[in-house]
Amino acid sequence: MDHRPERTAPFQRAGIPLRALLLALVVAVVPVAALAASNGQGNNQGNGQGNAAASVKGITVTLSPSSRTVDQGQSATFTVSATSTGGFTGPVTFTVTGLPAGAAASAAPSSVNLTSGSTAQTTLTVSTATTTPANKTDFTVKGTSGATVSNAAPGQLQVLEVKRTFGVTGTVNGLLAPGISRAVDLQISNPQNKSIAVTDLSVVISQVVRTPAAVAANLPCTTADYQVTQYSGAYPLTVEPGTRSLSGLGVAQAKWPQIKMLDTNKLQDGCKGATLQLTYTGTGQAN
Repeated sequence: MDHRPERTAPFQRAGIPLRALLLALVVAVVPVAALAASNGQGNNQGNGQGNAAASVKGITVTLSPSSRTVDQGQSATFTVSATSTGGFTGPVTFTVTGLPAGAAASAAPSSVNLTSGSTAQTTLTVSTATTTPANKTDFTVKGTSGATVSNAAPGQLQVLEVKRTFGVTGTVNGLLAPGISRAVDLQISNPQNKSIAVTDLSVVISQVVRTPAAVAANLPCTTADYQVTQYSGAYPLTVEPGTRSLSGLGVAQAKWPQIKMLDTNKLQDGCKGATLQLTYTGTGQAN
């Protein structure tokens, strides 16, 4: 019989050697501890940064609505809100950049006074000219108080090209004779549902129609026998919907267009009883 002691196998649990089980526990516990430490550092850093950011005094500006659409020559309004952050206090003025050519901005009131945590508003009016390009334009609004400058609040202005039609006719009272002038009272017909701003008016003699007798006798009369003086009143002329005359608009007769028959050394018998055909033109923008 063999009396040598039996060699026992290493302790096992569920078929896993004890040495392997202890090693696995060590590997699993160390990353968990490291993760907990990492999370603690991250939270501490985040809280510190948040507290630091909250303590910075500043101004936040918003614009409402963010976009407006207008016709050329018209104005649009926006509401600008300025809010105190981080305990900021003081007066705030506003600046606008990026507007299209011919456009201008004004704020009413021109400045607001903020107390800690408060919000104040102003009305921003953006006016355009009849020559402002028809386009969409992005602009920004900032609030400033000394060295403190707010964010740039974005806005957009869309300007539409104005295309309006209106009619022009004229009335000449009295007959023409050599050396005599007659005023032309222009009538402007506005078929739109809002007023128009007329910026130019002109009259030309397009044709001289002689009597049959003058034509048969070959008596001359041409546009060279006449002279036209154009309207010399102020522009623009604001014409409400409907038909308005220069006299009805309060324009002095001396400012109306004038047609004069010249007194020349040439034979002008062909002009007796002749009819002048006039052509009227005008330009303007909608109001």
